[in-house]
Amino acid sequence: VAGVVGASSHPWLRRPDLRDVSASLRVLYPEGSAGLLWFESGRPVPALRATLGAIGDGAALGLDPADFDLGRLTEAARAAEGEAPGPDRALLDVALSVEWMRFLSAVHGGRVEAPRAGRGQDLPARVLDLPRLVRETRDGRDPDAVVASVEPRYPGYVRLKAALARYRALEAAPPLPDVPVPAAKVSPGEAWSGTSAVRSHLLARGDLPADAPPPANPGLLDAALVAAVKRFQEQHALAEDGVLGRRTVEALNVPPSRRVRQVEFALERWRWLPDPGRRVVVVEIPRAELWAIDMERGTTDLHMRTVVGAGRSHATPMLAASISAVVFRPYWVPPPGILKEEILPEARANPAWLARHGMEIVARPEEDAETFAPTEDVLSRVAKGELTLRQRPGPRSDLGAVKFVVPDAQCIALHGTPYGRLFELPRRNRSHGCIRLQDPNALARWVLGKEEGWDAARIAEAAGRERSTTVKLREPVQVVFVYGTAVVDPDGTEHFVEDAYQLDAQVEVELARLARPARRGSGRPGDR
Repeated sequence: VAGVVGASSHPWLRRPDLRDVSASLRVLYPEGSAGLLWFESGRPVPALRATLGAIGDGAALGLDPADFDLGRLTEAARAAEGEAPGPDRALLDVALSVEWMRFLSAVHGGRVEAPRAGRGQDLPARVLDLPRLVRETRDGRDPDAVVASVEPRYPGYVRLKAALARYRALEAAPPLPDVPVPAAKVSPGEAWSGTSAVRSHLLARGDLPADAPPPANPGLLDAALVAAVKRFQEQHALAEDGVLGRRTVEALNVPPSRRVRQVEFALERWRWLPDPGRRVVVVEIPRAELWAIDMERGTTDLHMRTVVGAGRSHATPMLAASISAVVFRPYWVPPPGILKEEILPEARANPAWLARHGMEIVARPEEDAETFAPTEDVLSRVAKGELTLRQRPGPRSDLGAVKFVVPDAQCIALHGTPYGRLFELPRRNRSHGCIRLQDPNALARWVLGKEEGWDAARIAEAAGRERSTTVKLREPVQVVFVYGTAVVDPDGTEHFVEDAYQLDAQVEVELARLARPARRGSGRPGDR
């Protein structure tokens, strides 16, 4: 065993994503030990087969069992049942420990490191006591229970697992006919030759109820089919008009195998997040939606639309932090990039621009601080950081009436906005990276719900007064931003949205980099 543990160059143990299990192996197989973990009295312990079964069940979690050498481990375990103790058995014993630790680590924290697969920040490492979990499994703890104990507890993650099973079933079903792209948009009430194909897709997905009465005219985009098209459009961030146009048809033609991959990538990213606290605000970046969840009570208390970062140049990052304070009638101090690239050029071109947008230049943060006229000399001092440019609270303030302070988010905040029309758009990636809230007062009521004296009436009064008010939270509220192009609502409605930042492709590249060069049978349906 010592020889196998020390043979880090052995091809079976050489992994591109072996996150230093060598230290854990030395704990499991201390120097001088000749004993095997997974064998006793010359026979495999019952936990060996059960552990292989748990790895095989990883497909239900969006993990490929082949990436954990399930085929080779299974073959070696079968051969070891009749073999005398020897190097092959020792290699199997160590390899199973390695792969079980890798599997649990992947379930707990993902296979890909967040910075390698998209913009992410403030995502603390999630640490597991892997040797303890291996010993508990070997000593008879149900491997499925061990897996469940290290999985993410976010409701969004749990719901995605059910969606994965559903789309795997659709992937295994006979393929559906392609929907032809119409020469012109097909509006409700019109007849079109591709309507029957649309009906097949919507029936398979469940958007058109299976017990819907047969259409009087199969070629007609009738009321029942229009309602199903609208449901499909809402679930794919498309204009909900019931019209069959190019974008709707393209979304219909996306094969289930691609939806499976979207769900797998979303599950991977949920694993990057730290464990949820007692209360957590979750922002889904691609879909631009916010959920406030009470983990202790198991309730989703609040849901609203948001606006997120526009494109990759202003991408909202994945992050995990805490809301430490709520500011009513906040001042906005533009971050350096916006200040230098957008505001200062406008102010130099037209000095009246600042006043028109409620902006002022000050030397101190106090509300009644002396202001400076926007001369070229003063604007130069602003550019150097000697003076501060800020926007006063008011109806035109870019922060709206409420801001939520997230100290560790590097200028990324949650706040209101005067541009309410943006929330009516199906795609809402329009900000410089911050999260604009559809109903900031509602979030303030939820966040301050455990703060004494801050009832709905007082919150409304603070949001309407002229002066700024800051409320520091006695117990900060966790906030996480997660990126996933597949999400499932609490009512089970599945949504697939555009990969606005092109990050799914990066996860795919990283997973391919980590895959074994030569896989053997994984036991996974539809193994790719």
